[in-house]
Amino acid sequence: MYAGVPQPEDPHLLFENAEMVADVVKPNPALGYLYDHAREPKAPRESWIRQAHVATCAELILKDFFRHLSLQELEVLFDPEAGARAARAMSSPRGVLALTFHGGYSTLLRHSFTARTDHGVIIGPLAAAKFRMLDGNDPGAALFAALRTLNEGHAVYVAPDGPFGKPAGSIEVLGATCPVAAGAPFLAYETGCDTVFFTLKRNGRLLAPHVAPGPSRDPDETLETFQARLIGFYRDRIEACLTGDPQNVALAARWGKKFYGAMGMAPVA
Repeated sequence: MYAGVPQPEDPHLLFENAEMVADVVKPNPALGYLYDHAREPKAPRESWIRQAHVATCAELILKDFFRHLSLQELEVLFDPEAGARAARAMSSPRGVLALTFHGGYSTLLRHSFTARTDHGVIIGPLAAAKFRMLDGNDPGAALFAALRTLNEGHAVYVAPDGPFGKPAGSIEVLGATCPVAAGAPFLAYETGCDTVFFTLKRNGRLLAPHVAPGPSRDPDETLETFQARLIGFYRDRIEACLTGDPQNVALAARWGKKFYGAMGMAPVA
């Protein structure tokens, strides 16, 4: 895939390298579909798809070449002021459940969370040894540890669109269907913690952590009602990411092929 492209070595040149990769790799066909659903105002079709394609190539480079780098080595890619704001937004005595999804610059998002949250933990595969991980393959133990972390006033990072845990149902985003795990609504309901949607957004040559406040449990609310509210918020934020600024529409991860069925192509698991 990278034939004819110099191997990226400097993370600070991430987007310059992504431009070169975008010249030799065909765009994901789903980008045209997303353009048709993008929010107004938007760039002309060719420009919008090109920007989203460069973002996708940047995520591929991060995954394939820079995944092994330390937090200190990758810090050059982050907007420091935005990082400080995100750290404040994810600091609460009630604990914070940081929701994200397998899209955008997800390879770097965990680095940003780990670098900016004291005692925060990530629910995911234990293979990611450099992070403070709770084993998503053991959902019972992960939920127990996450409950304790939130009750102690710390942050927990989770992507409910991932393969871990019991499903709470599905969300539909622009015609694509995705199962959503029940663990996140349960954690937020049981602890009464704050919730946020956590993403990275491109700011020139840097990536800026961005935190959008989410719903918290009302005093007399049932789990079923709160779960519906939280999952609705989660769906809406994913849709906003995929139909907004094309510089942040990186489809290299799980969502890259979810729209094939809606496009009349053979769906891919």
